[in-house]
Amino acid sequence: MSLRQVAQGYTSNAGNIMVACVDKELVKSFFSNWKWINLGLVVSEQLCRLPKEQRKKMVADIVISAIKKTPSKNIVLENIDVLFSPEYSLDVIRTLQLAGKNKRLLVIWAGEYEDGVLTYAQPDYPDFHRYEVRSYGVCCITK
Repeated sequence: MSLRQVAQGYTSNAGNIMVACVDKELVKSFFSNWKWINLGLVVSEQLCRLPKEQRKKMVADIVISAIKKTPSKNIVLENIDVLFSPEYSLDVIRTLQLAGKNKRLLVIWAGEYEDGVLTYAQPDYPDFHRYEVRSYGVCCITK
C-alpha cells in the first residue's frame, strides 16, 4: 500500500497502526489533513509534572489518554523517541495499539524496517528495541 492510498482513505489490512520509516516531509505532503501529535512533547510535559518514581507506571496511561482524547480518527504521531527510554520498559507498539483503538494511527518511526523486523536504535544502545511486525499486525511503509 502506498502513502497516497493510505492518505486517500484506503484501509490497511494490518490493523490500526501504520509505521512510516520514511522522511517526515514526505509524510507531511500526503497527510497534511490528518491530526498531527508531537507525542514526545505531550508525554514529556506530563511526565515532568509527576514525581520521578511515578513516571514509569504512568507513561503508558499518558500516551493512551493523549490519543484517545484527540477527536480526529486519523492521527499522525511524531517524535515518539521518549517512549523508548529504558527506564519505562514500554512495549511501544502494543501501547500504541491500545491507545489507537477506533483510530487510524500513522507513526513516524525513527528506526529501520528490514525483513519483517522494526528496530529502534542500535543493538548496543540502552534504548534499542526490536519488534517482529507479524506479531503485532502493523503495516510498515518504507522507501
